[in-house]
Amino acid sequence: MSDSDSERPDQRIATSLGILTGAPSDDARLALWLGQIGRARELAEAAIAKAEVAGDDVGRGLALSALAGVDAREGHLERAIARWDEASASLREKERYDASASALLDAAEALLDRDGPADVSAAASRLAGARDEIGDRALDALRPRLRMLLASARGATGDVEGALLELDKTIEELRAATARELAWRTQVAIARLSTLAGAEVKARKANERALEILEDIATALPKQLRDAFWSVPIRATTRALASGRSERSASTSSDLALGGRWARLLEITKRLASERDVPRLLARINESAVDLSGAERGFVLLVGADGKLETHAVRDAASPDDPHVAFSQSIAEAVLIDGEPIVTVDAQTDRRLSEYVSVHRLMLQSVACVPIRATSIIGPSSPGTPSADNGSGMLGVLYVEHRVRRARFGQADVELLLAFADQAAIALANAKLYRDLDTRQRELAESNEALEKAKEDIERLLDARTMELDEAKSELVRTREALRAQHERHGIVGRSDGIRRVLAIVDRVGPLSVPVVIQGESGTGKELVARAIHFGGTRAKKPFVALNCAAVPETLLESELFGHKRGAFTGADRDRNGVFVQAHGGTLFLDEIGDMPAKMQVELLRVLADGRVKPIGGEEETVVDVRIVAASNKSLKEQVEKGLFREDLYYRLAVVEMRLPPLRERRTDIPLLAEHFLTEQAKREGLPKKRISKDALAVLSSHALPGNVRQLEHVLMSASILSAGSTITAADLSVLTGGEPPPMLMGASEPEEMPGASTPATPPPANLEEWKAHERRKILESLEAAGWNRVKAASRLGMPRRTFYRRLREYGILEGRDEGDAGD
Repeated sequence: MSDSDSERPDQRIATSLGILTGAPSDDARLALWLGQIGRARELAEAAIAKAEVAGDDVGRGLALSALAGVDAREGHLERAIARWDEASASLREKERYDASASALLDAAEALLDRDGPADVSAAASRLAGARDEIGDRALDALRPRLRMLLASARGATGDVEGALLELDKTIEELRAATARELAWRTQVAIARLSTLAGAEVKARKANERALEILEDIATALPKQLRDAFWSVPIRATTRALASGRSERSASTSSDLALGGRWARLLEITKRLASERDVPRLLARINESAVDLSGAERGFVLLVGADGKLETHAVRDAASPDDPHVAFSQSIAEAVLIDGEPIVTVDAQTDRRLSEYVSVHRLMLQSVACVPIRATSIIGPSSPGTPSADNGSGMLGVLYVEHRVRRARFGQADVELLLAFADQAAIALANAKLYRDLDTRQRELAESNEALEKAKEDIERLLDARTMELDEAKSELVRTREALRAQHERHGIVGRSDGIRRVLAIVDRVGPLSVPVVIQGESGTGKELVARAIHFGGTRAKKPFVALNCAAVPETLLESELFGHKRGAFTGADRDRNGVFVQAHGGTLFLDEIGDMPAKMQVELLRVLADGRVKPIGGEEETVVDVRIVAASNKSLKEQVEKGLFREDLYYRLAVVEMRLPPLRERRTDIPLLAEHFLTEQAKREGLPKKRISKDALAVLSSHALPGNVRQLEHVLMSASILSAGSTITAADLSVLTGGEPPPMLMGASEPEEMPGASTPATPPPANLEEWKAHERRKILESLEAAGWNRVKAASRLGMPRRTFYRRLREYGILEGRDEGDAGD
């Protein structure tokens, strides 16, 4: 056998037991399972250090859970619980619900199996957390263990029978699933609870079944690992109990009877916990002590305010109603002073009691007296209730005796009475707390009366404050509207310096009737500015008429401008007014006026000069009062210099000339514009408004957007309609830009076209096929630069990893290539 074989068991066995998870912490978990505690700690700490260097939160959580198991095995339970909780929280954050639930189950099991009483409350909180983690997820392997631990916790609270029923069901499921590790642990839990219930036969059989499973597991291990395997305390204990079955089979019937009395103790404890009246509770405590011990008489003696023992409950078979029945005051005081129980098989011959006159006077035979130790939750005493401890840590004593039978009480009876005395102290503490609660409730009722009187004053004050709040809300609405008006005036959205200059000009020329020329690229909102000028002036209630001079054929442009009479030309079947007449008293917006033919420029100049228009085929002229707002995507001044536009017409129109900045010069307005368009679309369609992510805004801000605001609106409209989620991401924009390549492939890395630049930006592909070819080429270049590492290649492109992998499949880039060459 090689060295590696000697260091670890068969991998298949470990996997079948649920030891391996595929993480670097597996070796530590495996060593812990084998009982190699020192090696387990070294491996767990090394795995934590490795995970922290690599930034692997999942790996660190798994290793931390393994180290917690080592702490628990070494007796550092509090430290172990803290590490399990930290590991569970870390793994849950990374959505490793299986490992998170497993850590919580480990913590709960350690709390239930701790030395001394089980911490059921703390264990229950971890089990509840594990149950939430498992939920409806596909974590069926963890469900039997959860049920086993829930049943164990149920048994620890006193419901032994219910716990055993649950454990029996769990065993049946585990047999079908062949889960051996959990099966033997469940058998051990059944054995423990069966012993409490007095079912010794069932306990013995459960221990034997547990040992059979353990021996079967140990047989599959290498010989040199078996000693460590059996050194684990719970396995060693199970082995010892099962191996001693012949001795236990010789137990007397009195042992079985004692087991039954322990089961009765659990039932009695439940009844005591439900009693709230202190005198009745003391009587029940005394009756239960006599019944459990089989004594003739019993007394509950509690420390009074003067530090002396006082009789609070008596149970005497001969004189059950006589409160003055005598008992050995000396024995009771000795137990109170020393804090140790006294039991005697023959009080008359016991040398410890030879000086106690009361023992001989009362002719006592068997006596058992145990201390009732005060719990931390019992507060100061009051009349009729026990003292806290009066500095001695003792609440009183529980005294039982038999005057006829010798050797009536044994060590097992004393242990039973000690356990019962502790439960009695807790029940007394609970009764006192309930009494204090009743007192507090009465005090609260009195306080409520005073509060009711103050309530009216508070309500009046609230009414006044409500009125002030309503006024504040109204003021807030007005302020919001004012702020919105600052960034969205006349439908023009933005707060950049360029937009502010435009709005300042609009405010100045609006009330006037002077002609205005607006120059700007397509999609910058020239007509929107023209409408703002119209509706911001004295002509707002008159017509606003728009005509795109470039969109009307030259042969029809004269008719559109000046109108025509019926029969003036072929197709003129009725009289029609031109846009000048239609806009009489208002504003005429002539878009793309720079494309107007020379002949029509002459006619337009004539109309502007004398204010009269004559329709085609008509004889009479019509007087018109129209304000002209013209727009062009070209500089009219340059058109004049080139001889393409009449100079006299230019000076007639350009009384005020304003330039609209393209979107690339006002990128700070893109978030405001995006918010505006998404809000308006949601209102139009009656759908929930979609958000836009920061990465999507970054893409829009870095893209050239040659179509300006109009292109931005259409891109957002498409993305809002076709995106699957409630948030528009960069991936959505790369698909929905009408075949344009994603900005991370083209727009962000290429220079933008700025005014006066000698070299324009690289034009986007003309269609979807060109874009795909371009994107495929970019992906191949990135893969080559990254050594065919897909994660690095996606990062270089700034493309989400899922989108990158989808593109690889779509373009067939990795087909036929070895996975190792293209791995992550």
